[in-house]
Amino acid sequence: MRLSRPILPLLLVLAGLRLGSESRAAVDLAEAEFVSVMNQVTVAEKGNVKPADRLTEKTSVLTGQNGFAEVKFTDSSVLRLAPETKFTFLSKERAIQLEHGSLLMNVPGGNGGIVVEADGIKGEVTGTTLMASRDREGNFSFVIMETAGRAKVTSQTGQMADLVSGQIGLVRKSDGTIRVYELNLDAAVQFSPLFTSFPRPMQGLEKVMAVADTQAGEVKNETKFLLSYSDVGLKQEDPDKSPLALLFGKSLDEMVSSKNPFLGEISTAAGQEETRDSASAMGTVLGADSGKGGQISDARQPEGEAIASKSNPPGDGGNLGNTDTAAGGGDLGSTDTAAGGGGAPDTQAPTPPSQGPTTGPTTGSNTGGGTTVPPVDPGIGNTEGEATPFKTNLI
Repeated sequence: MRLSRPILPLLLVLAGLRLGSESRAAVDLAEAEFVSVMNQVTVAEKGNVKPADRLTEKTSVLTGQNGFAEVKFTDSSVLRLAPETKFTFLSKERAIQLEHGSLLMNVPGGNGGIVVEADGIKGEVTGTTLMASRDREGNFSFVIMETAGRAKVTSQTGQMADLVSGQIGLVRKSDGTIRVYELNLDAAVQFSPLFTSFPRPMQGLEKVMAVADTQAGEVKNETKFLLSYSDVGLKQEDPDKSPLALLFGKSLDEMVSSKNPFLGEISTAAGQEETRDSASAMGTVLGADSGKGGQISDARQPEGEAIASKSNPPGDGGNLGNTDTAAGGGDLGSTDTAAGGGGAPDTQAPTPPSQGPTTGPTTGSNTGGGTTVPPVDPGIGNTEGEATPFKTNLI
């Protein structure tokens, strides 16, 4: 069919807009500055190790046993590093190369995608808040806390799985298999040192809490339930507990015994509900003081409401009501530290996230709620504040 003259200019304009958008998306990471350094954090460039200052391409950063760092890139992306983390970045490729440890990153929309690489394993996403971890054995996790774009994780063997907001992909180094679950975001925000050990709230927190609010509503309405490590079909001897422990700042045993790191439908759990209740009866609740107990079906605690309220821009009211939360019950102590600090809210306006499936792609074999997809294609002294140490107990 022949196009009329008025349509052709319109198509050219639309094509130009699309090309312009793609051009804006190719923003180099260029370099970064450290905006927060706690305890032992060093950079190494051409064999020279020095205290953390500015960060340039291919310069490696290493945080010590109690070291935390937050860096801000020239494209306004913010990256946080937990203790015992080592990484470098590639500017034009917009790639974070994670050797070991755990990180939290927010990439403002419109700057393009980001790739987290770990020895052949890749997590890719555009415009998002993400978490990633890699233990010293090579097991990897990639969490999409919120995104309006597309995300996927690819293993070293070529297996691939798509992810949506609230999901985690766990990749085993031994065979490259990928298991996709829905992560308890309330528990992650209230407990992970990547949120709680810094003086300011994480950039993009309000968007993360919007997804957490959706999860809390699903728990309240009993369309989804809080699930333990074993509920989703993982076993104590499985390696997946290690990258999970890095994300939450817990020991391996604590990770396995925690009642509520995941959520989903009961039908996706490893066994019947009776077996599930019996197996997790003595477990702890992520996001709660284990010495005070707490039930995973409790309504959202005041601390959780305060976190969500602080993440909302002025004018939203900040009143979330008494909704059930994926974080569970218990007393978290200081609201500010649980929220990652007080202060002004993030400037990114919250966008209601679209919720996708909770078990990843439909192809492949489903194992207890996760999805395994076949192939398709040395220390420097404290320079700013003190951080609370936590256990990682790497395998």
